[in-house]
Amino acid sequence: MEGRGSLRAIASLSKAPRVLLLVGGVLFLSGQALLAASFLQGTQGTVATIPPGPAWFYVYPIKVIGSSRMSGQFAALAGDVVNVYVFGEKQYELYAFIGWGYGLFSVNGSSGSFATDLPTSGTYYLVLAHGHGSENSAQDVRVSYRVAGIEPEFITVASALIAPGISLIAIGLWMRERRHKRVTSPA
Repeated sequence: MEGRGSLRAIASLSKAPRVLLLVGGVLFLSGQALLAASFLQGTQGTVATIPPGPAWFYVYPIKVIGSSRMSGQFAALAGDVVNVYVFGEKQYELYAFIGWGYGLFSVNGSSGSFATDLPTSGTYYLVLAHGHGSENSAQDVRVSYRVAGIEPEFITVASALIAPGISLIAIGLWMRERRHKRVTSPA
């Protein structure tokens, strides 16, 4: 009986390089997909609702590594006026606290487009706020934007998948090569 258990253990051990190669390959390819996705952050045609009241706004936080460029479009569904801002972190804190501040970019209207440079690494904020005369009602705004830059969270997760994937592939190849040498070497 003991011999059959040993044979099963050896048979399952012989599959280990394949399993390691498979798991390592999946991790590596998943990490590559996330790495590619880190260059394409943004949203396509989302509707943001700004609650009624003069102090309310809707915000999209955007994190980037290195300088980047952001562009997009907006349209108030009811045709009323919307203010669109792009703030750096300190500028946003001032805006959120007291309701005004100087941003990297601002435009207002019922619809339009925007484009601005994000000069350094950090967190930026795309803010949609009530335009003049629209403060007392909820506003639905269709917004889409794209950032030509690198998103740090995806880079971190991608690295966390790519590194172990490469390690598992290397161990699987090493085990396969070692077994191959053992089988082909003269006794």
